[in-house]
Amino acid sequence: MFCYQCEQTAMGKGCTQMGVCGKNPGVAALQDLLVHTVRGLSQVAVEGRKHGVIDAGVNHYTIRSLFMTGTNVNFDE
Repeated sequence: MFCYQCEQTAMGKGCTQMGVCGKNPGVAALQDLLVHTVRGLSQVAVEGRKHGVIDAGVNHYTIRSLFMTGTNVNFDE
């Protein structure tokens, strides 16, 4: 496990075994995947806006997804 997702990371460098916050490796990996996916979705959304395509559902999903990766917010796989 390597987790750098929150301000609680061990010595400010990232947790390498179990998260200082209590997050397990499975959840950390899923949250990394979620952040990566949202980054890609955001790139598509930015390009869409250049052509007048705005999807409120994508905006909501992005905010909700990133909130789930915050410190001690959601450790449910």
